[in-house]
Amino acid sequence: MESEKFRLTYLYKRLGKHLGLLAVLVLLTFAGCEEPLRLPYIEPVLHNWPENYHGVAGLKLHIFNTGSIQVPGRVVYHSGSLQERQALDILVFGIEHPKHGLILVGTGLNRAIAQDAEHYLGGFRSAIGAAHMEPEQDILSQLKTAQLSSDKVSFVVLPDLRLDHAGELESFSHATVVVTSAEHTAAISSGNFGLYLQDEFDQAGEWQFVDFTASKPLGTFSTAQDVFGDGSVELIDVTGATAGGLAVLVRLPTQPVILCGNLAWTESQYRYAWTPGFAFKREAWWDAVWRLKKFKDLFPALAVLPDHDWAAVEKAQATGMTDMIVHVFSASESPEDNTE
Repeated sequence: MESEKFRLTYLYKRLGKHLGLLAVLVLLTFAGCEEPLRLPYIEPVLHNWPENYHGVAGLKLHIFNTGSIQVPGRVVYHSGSLQERQALDILVFGIEHPKHGLILVGTGLNRAIAQDAEHYLGGFRSAIGAAHMEPEQDILSQLKTAQLSSDKVSFVVLPDLRLDHAGELESFSHATVVVTSAEHTAAISSGNFGLYLQDEFDQAGEWQFVDFTASKPLGTFSTAQDVFGDGSVELIDVTGATAGGLAVLVRLPTQPVILCGNLAWTESQYRYAWTPGFAFKREAWWDAVWRLKKFKDLFPALAVLPDHDWAAVEKAQATGMTDMIVHVFSASESPEDNTE
């Protein structure tokens, strides 16, 4: 009886994986046949942005790498290869605020992936991307190593509710979860399809839905909201890759930083405006990425950090940003391993 149960479970997993792979290939093949997009006109004006930059004293940005997912190149880039795989780093950003504690942007992969990624994700998601995480690479463990108390996490800002951002949300049930209502609705109604796993956000604490109706323009973006009213952290509407995407602008003391969310997974994607293979609204994503590029052109001191590119983080660190703290994970990590 036990052997029969094992055999059926094995067959179910294999079937799910093959069906998932087939579905992904079909979707990506059709995605590559879409019409090219026209270059949008972005007004060369920075709205609500002073000529002389003033950061917020005491603000710090912590950056962690919680693992990786290898996906077909076509998932990342509209014209990418179906055969070649590209590794995406799953980053978590922690904004240390002098008055409002620690604000996480994303929570990274769930710790269960370190034990058995395919079992946790299932056959379909494993076909989309092979996830990898070392033991104690989850954000909760890394916060402890960095001597940052998880109890001081007051807000969790989710660029979207996919498993790379909401994976460890259950560990911060005491925090307020900030997301767009459109993204929340899309995730709840997904029925656990695709990259949404409802179990990951069922245990979330208080939800706070971003209301952009009373928002203001920021830089080259038409819609943004100041989280604390002090200009330190601003949420930018970058709907496109998902139903309700968020980017985050952080006014560090030395220079401003934009955390791209799903607007840009890698530096190459942002730099060359390579459209993703999957996009909820491709035209909206296209417009938003060109607004980001124009913002950078008009204010070169703006640091742009893609969501899944550790090399871009290291490049930014090399410029000497003293208020950006990069936490380098290793399997035998100790607090002294982190560089500041």
